[in-house]
Amino acid sequence: MEPHPTAPSELGSLPTAPLMTRDYETRPALVYERLRTAHGPVAPVDLYGVPVWLVIGYHEVSRVLRDESVFKVDPGHWRGLREGRVPEEWPMLAGYRVDHLLHQDDERRAATRAAVESALRPFQDPDQPQALELRRAVERHADELIALFTAGGSSGFVDLSLQFARPLPLMVLNRLFGFPVERGDDMVMDAWRMADAAPDAAEAIRRLVAATTELAAYKRENPGNDLTSRLIAAAPELPDEQVALELYAIIVYSDYIGQAVTNTVLEALGGASNQAWQSLRSGDYGELVNRVQMASPPWANLPLRFPVSDVRLGRYRIAAGDPVMPSVAAAHGDPVFAAALTDDGLKSSRAHLAWGAGVHHCPAQELSEMVATTAVARLLDHCELELMLPVDQIPWRSSPYAHGVKSLPVRFRLLAGASPLPVVDAAPPPTATAAHAEPPAAQRSRSRLWRFLAGLASRQQPPA
Repeated sequence: MEPHPTAPSELGSLPTAPLMTRDYETRPALVYERLRTAHGPVAPVDLYGVPVWLVIGYHEVSRVLRDESVFKVDPGHWRGLREGRVPEEWPMLAGYRVDHLLHQDDERRAATRAAVESALRPFQDPDQPQALELRRAVERHADELIALFTAGGSSGFVDLSLQFARPLPLMVLNRLFGFPVERGDDMVMDAWRMADAAPDAAEAIRRLVAATTELAAYKRENPGNDLTSRLIAAAPELPDEQVALELYAIIVYSDYIGQAVTNTVLEALGGASNQAWQSLRSGDYGELVNRVQMASPPWANLPLRFPVSDVRLGRYRIAAGDPVMPSVAAAHGDPVFAAALTDDGLKSSRAHLAWGAGVHHCPAQELSEMVATTAVARLLDHCELELMLPVDQIPWRSSPYAHGVKSLPVRFRLLAGASPLPVVDAAPPPTATAAHAEPPAAQRSRSRLWRFLAGLASRQQPPA
């Protein structure tokens, strides 16, 4: 695993500007273009105090993602980490200390990947009963969330990120994994902490892994028709701890599905391209989501890669063991890829990198696209939406990986003639004076997450 550089790394000797700035949070495309002008397709940047190579050219990003013989994902190849030059308090370090499929290479990666793909297959094949049942569950969960935030009337306002797009994928995963309802709530909240690089992200990871380890042990003894049981059956030699880590990886990256939903809604409401508008007006929600994956990919930058030998990339020599971050969002803004975003064709290009590429491309792509497309379809089929803020005032999350909004406040109006929504219990959580009292049976049937969202809906007031 030891890299063999032929010369010292250039990365430590080049000036690096901080990547995580206010400009990057609000106008990342401008930052990418500045870097492209100054450095070409590969640029040295400062990532929370650690220098990394940011790859911003489409061809160069594709090469990094596809050439597993040179670019590895195992952090054991990271020379700076081995030599103690990555501070313990570096906010992204905890995630690189978790050993799962996204950090595995070669034979080990292939074996784990085969097991994960086998476990996912019946839920991704539209002809299989498990996939059909899961799609119906997504529709049902989406309709319940819509019914919840519209329970106060046929018009009003809602934060689509907090009250719809972010909870939906994790509600689906609760069902897919076979989590008990209340433990699944804990998983939801900790997944959000991890995705947002919160101060307690390391503790959130620990709790997530503990929860999935407990689930794996239970499902080994009590198998069911769920992803956890199928992963154990596909690779019975994997210990519960490793099964748990693979489930953890799926949980964390599921947040990007929610971002795909909000990015799509924002694009549709705030200035979609002609092609996207055609998809929206024709009801082709799958193509609409695809267009937004190109123009505003929710997974802006992918996890670090580490070359095992010196390699020339763009204008620079990348030394073995250097951290390399491929940027999907920057690659999609590369002029060589820009033609894919033109409006002269009926269908958009599927050559985008939003789901990765090569041997590490997302193994749950079909499932993720189904959830995102179904969510957008149910939302836009039931509601007429209007942004409550100008597009340039929408708050964005500050994350080196994610490109998604912190909140998406919109006015809604239920559409006449839409299919009926389910009747839901929209009662707020118990008051403080009744905190120790036994909740009604209707409330007991709902999870803490549901009661939290119901409380938001009941207290929601229009902004001043």
